[in-house]
Formats: sequence, structure tokens, C-alpha cells
Amino acid sequence: MEKIDFVLPWVDGSDKEWLALKRRYEASEGKEISPDPEANGESRYRDYGLLRYWFRAVERFAPWVNRVFFVTCGQKPDWLDESNPKLRLVNHDEYIPSDYLPTFQSNTIELNLHRLTDLSEYFVLFNDDTLLLRPVKPEFFFKNGLPVIPCDLGIPRWLSYSNTGRTVINNCGILKQNLDVERLVWKHIGKFIDIRTLGFARAAKNLASITVNRTIIPGTFGHLPSAHLKSTFDEIWCKAPRVMDATSRSRFRSDTTVNQWLASAWTMVSGRFYPSNEKQRGVFVLVNRNNLSRFCDVIKQQSTPQVCWNDKGCSLEMEECFHEISQAFDKILPEKSSFEK
Repeated sequence: MEKIDFVLPWVDGSDKEWLALKRRYEASEGKEISPDPEANGESRYRDYGLLRYWFRAVERFAPWVNRVFFVTCGQKPDWLDESNPKLRLVNHDEYIPSDYLPTFQSNTIELNLHRLTDLSEYFVLFNDDTLLLRPVKPEFFFKNGLPVIPCDLGIPRWLSYSNTGRTVINNCGILKQNLDVERLVWKHIGKFIDIRTLGFARAAKNLASITVNRTIIPGTFGHLPSAHLKSTFDEIWCKAPRVMDATSRSRFRSDTTVNQWLASAWTMVSGRFYPSNEKQRGVFVLVNRNNLSRFCDVIKQQSTPQVCWNDKGCSLEMEECFHEISQAFDKILPEKSSFEK
């Protein structure tokens, strides 16, 4: 197996200089921003001090990782030990073309990662709200040289009702314009209905989705870390340069852009993937007071390999919630990692 890198984009949304720059561009480019209030809302940029647990989890549960690419706009937490040989600090301007900067949306940051020449062909893209809870092997992300991708076909019920839904539709359109989707899906049908890997129920749903839609609906691929081949991003940029360029030029999330799920869908349709059942890979939780205790139990009991949390509440409520979440993480990851000073 080739070396596997982890990539983690991060922003300190409380940085006053960064906030002033963001507000200036919001004022000048307001018409380009998605009307969905959650698309570029405060929760997209919040940091609740859980980042150190992400590094602790990587060191404890995935010590085999080659390097961690920590991607920021020049920010970094004061506790981070830059001398760690596995750490690669990356500024946006190091790999993102200047025409696309400054950017305040993750799509630009993620869709240009292939420009990092020292990034491995095999990499796993995390967000700072996704974290490992158990030891995992490289095969958890890549099997037989192929990315392990949740094979969960269908049409999300919320499709088109949000910025995320519109982005999924855009992904699907670009996929259909550039690949013979129906032919390729049937060519690799065995992967989409692999009962041993997916289970009977999921395999049956996938077959029904393919039969009814006569194509593949990319879906969301879950709110969990994504295994990618760097060459896939190169291929998409070569075949769909206009939409990739337009997405990268949009400084904020808009309803006309695509995201990194396009790369997952492209990989899956092309047959260059190993199927998995998303339920076996982790859980996604929308944090609030009602489910906080249950979520903390998931962390403390390490009942799933990975976890992702999102928040949409007010800052004060979320600060209280994340104080308890931090205490839960401290139960399983109490010791400093070598990434901390």
C-alpha cells in the first residue's frame, strides 16, 4: 500500500483580522452568496477548542499515517508543535491560485488540493468536526489501492431545499455531462449490490435506485472523512474546468458550485472504489441539548469508528454543549500528543 496522508482544513473564526476581511468581501460580493442562511453561517467557522483532540486521536488511533497536512489561511493554534515531522503546515496561498484568494468557503480549499505536489496520491480529507474514536487500519480508508466509499444510492429527501442539496444536484449534472454514467454503473454493478459488504437491505435499495433513476444520484456520501485519489481531482479539472474554476472563484458558498463529493461520485461511477456501508463507518450528530448526553456517551464508549458533529444553535448554547463534549473527549484522549507543545 502506498503512503496515506490526512488533510485537515481549519479556520479560527474568532480571529478579528480574518473577520474584518470576511465582512469586507461579504459586503462586496453579497449577490454571489447563497440565500440559504446555513451555507455561510457562523457555525461554518466556529472553533470550540476540540482541535487538539483531533490530533490526539490521529496519533493514537491511526499512528500509521504518513503525514498530516494542516491547511489554513496562515492561522495556527499557539499550542501546535510545528517541529513534528509528521506535520505539514500549508497556507492557502501555497497551492491555491491567487485569483481564488482570499476564500471563505471550503469548496475552493478542498477542490484545489491536487495542486499540492507533495500530497500523496492516497489521502483522507477530514473536517475539524470529524474525529476518529477507535483504532483503524489503513484498509479502513483504502482497500486494494482503492478508496473505501459509502455506497448509499438514492435521492436525499431534502434535495434542492438547501445549499447542500443544490450542490448535490450540480455534482450530478457535471457527472452526467462528462461520464457515461448509466453504462459505467451497470458495468460495475457488482460493487453497488455487494451483499456481503453492504448487507441485503442496502444492496436492494441500491439496485432499486439504479433501476428507477437509470443513473446514479451522488447523494451526500455522509458527514464523515472522505478517502480520495489525488489523480481524480486532476481528471475532473481536465474534463470540467469551467465549473471547477467558477466554484473556486466564488469566495463564499453559492448555489451554483460543486464540492468534494463530486470527486467521490466520480470515483464511484468510474468503478475505482471499494464499497462500504455508511452505518458501519461512523455517526453524524446535529448537536443540541436534546441529544447531548447520548452523543457524549457515544464518545466515551467509543461505540463507532468515527464521529461527526454539526451545530446550528446560538453561540452561548453551543459553548455550553461543547464544554461537555470536550470533557467526554478528555475521558478517552487525556494525554497530549506529539503535535502539542
